[in-house]
Amino acid sequence: MKQITDILPQKNDKKRANLYIDGVFYSGVEKIVLLTENLHVGDFVDEKKLSEIIEESEYTSAFSKASNYILKGSHTVKQVAGYLVKKGYGGKIAAKVIDKLQVYGYLDDGQFADSYVEIKSAKHGKRLLAAELRQKGIKEEYVESALLKVENEDETALSIAKKYLKNKPLDIKTKQKCFRYVMSKGFSYESAKYAVDKLFTDDIDF
Repeated sequence: MKQITDILPQKNDKKRANLYIDGVFYSGVEKIVLLTENLHVGDFVDEKKLSEIIEESEYTSAFSKASNYILKGSHTVKQVAGYLVKKGYGGKIAAKVIDKLQVYGYLDDGQFADSYVEIKSAKHGKRLLAAELRQKGIKEEYVESALLKVENEDETALSIAKKYLKNKPLDIKTKQKCFRYVMSKGFSYESAKYAVDKLFTDDIDF
């Protein structure tokens, strides 16, 4: 058995305390966990219990940080996991936190994909949207489902082309540059060609 010989509040984090066992610093711990476990200076605890206390403290701390991270903006499972690892939490703790956030409905990659596409599809084509979602760790099934909601991609490409051409000469060279620009925004060859053909009378192959 080990004895708790001191519990001192941390200077930089009022929610945490430093736990001393047998006169030696053992670990930082969330105060709420100490209260929940009803631990005090002088109590005796075994090694297994200490490990459980520290793990619960890490989970509580990680869940709090992840929740605050999500409140600042929508994020994917991959992004939250990366954030927690960057903050120093282990994979086991990160996975437990992510599971709980998903159960609560605070973390939903399918919903993230739908919202992302809804917002970005006014300026980006399906190719680019799909690449960006995959980079964020979104599963293929969610990517495909979200992209099914994109309508009138040809007309969106036309709108992008019109904005690009503002105050530019309508010659062959500009048409080529406009085509490449629309393609760079993630639109298909067909949509990009549709857009420039609508705006130019000169025929040119791409």
